[in-house]
Amino acid sequence: MFGYIPGLMFNPRKQWRNIAALSDENIKRLLPYPIVMTLLPVLAFFIGATKVGWSVSGDGIVRITEASAIPLIVLFYVALLGAIVFIGLMINWISQTYQTASFPIKGVVLMGYACTPVFLAGAFAVYPIWWLDVMVGTVAAIYTIYLIYAAIPIMMHVPWDRGFLYASAVFMIALVYVVVVLVGITIVWEYVATPVFTD
Repeated sequence: MFGYIPGLMFNPRKQWRNIAALSDENIKRLLPYPIVMTLLPVLAFFIGATKVGWSVSGDGIVRITEASAIPLIVLFYVALLGAIVFIGLMINWISQTYQTASFPIKGVVLMGYACTPVFLAGAFAVYPIWWLDVMVGTVAAIYTIYLIYAAIPIMMHVPWDRGFLYASAVFMIALVYVVVVLVGITIVWEYVATPVFTD
């Protein structure tokens, strides 16, 4: 399950072909991957925000209390895993338009493995240096988009030109999800799970 990570990072097309060659039953066995890997950025954020802290202006270290961080990391986990599941289900749903055989778990597994760079980049949150985290996160997001565009034609067995359109539709759905989550974060931060800061 985790053995696919190096291939996805350094030789993604070959690794996607390896995953696509698996039987449906073996693909279903990969479902725990996103469930476990989503914990990596969540736990890193918890440690970084409560134990290490960050400095906004260089004056002092700011942290949030563990009690106020717990609701935030639970919501963070739900939002991140929810994105993978929702977009994965949309990948399966769109497959009908392209007349290719799929099943819901296949879409979720595809999206889970495509998010590998985001999971790995999330580990940097354990030591929150804003400029570094933004830079690493941006690179991870770009590479995740590339992995989606590389995966769709191979995993869903569609020609590359149609696969590009398929992947573009998936990307648009992901953007809409991100906007909805950002609005949700603003509401939750203000009214539900307001963090308590400490010096």
